[in-house]
Amino acid sequence: MSEPTNVPAVPEAPPIAGWLNRTVDFIKTRQKTVLFAGIVLQAVVLVAMIVFHALPYLVGERVLLRVVPVDPRDMFRGDYVVLGYDISRVPPGGIDGIPQAGNWWSRRANRDQWLADRIVYATLEPDADGRHWKAGAVSVNKPDSGKFIRGTYALQYGQNPIQFGIEAYYVEEGHGLELERLRNARQLSAEIALAPWGQAKLVRLVEE
Repeated sequence: MSEPTNVPAVPEAPPIAGWLNRTVDFIKTRQKTVLFAGIVLQAVVLVAMIVFHALPYLVGERVLLRVVPVDPRDMFRGDYVVLGYDISRVPPGGIDGIPQAGNWWSRRANRDQWLADRIVYATLEPDADGRHWKAGAVSVNKPDSGKFIRGTYALQYGQNPIQFGIEAYYVEEGHGLELERLRNARQLSAEIALAPWGQAKLVRLVEE
C-alpha cells in the first residue's frame, strides 16, 4: 500500500493582488464613467490654471511704474520689447534676510549663491509725482502690510537680477522700434495689475 502523497497547499493571493484585481474589474465595468471623470478632471485643472493666471487682472490694483533703459544687448526682439525697471535692481542697502558674514566679496558671492531662483519681495512707495510707484526695501520675507510686488532673484550677470514677470511687452509688427525709442528716452511707463499677494501682470505701456 503506497503512502499518501503530500500535495502542497496553493498559497492565497496576497491582499494587494486582490485589491488590484478588484480595481481593474471596477474600471472595466465602468469605462465610460472613468473616462468622463478623467476628462472633467483635466478640464477643471485647465480652468483653474486660466483663472489663477487672470486673477491679478480681475482683483489687482492698477499701479504705474517707470520703465528704464536696458542693456544694449536686450533691444527690440521681433514681436516683443524688453522692459527694465528700477525695482529690478538690488538696492544699495542690499536684500533683507540673506547671509552677510565675511568681507565684501564673500558677501556678494554668498548673496548670489543663496538667492539664486529665490522669491523676493519689493515694497512699493509713492513717487514724488503722485502717479508712479518706486521700490522701497527688498526682502526674502513677505511684508505683513503695505503694497509690495513679488519677484524672483534670477542671477544674470550684466542684467538686473530681480525679475517680476513684467519684463516683456508683446507688440504688433512694426510698432516695437517706437516703443524702444520711448523706453530708452525714459518716456515710457508700465501699467501693471498688482494682486494683494504681490503677483503682477503687465496691462499696457503708457507714453509720458
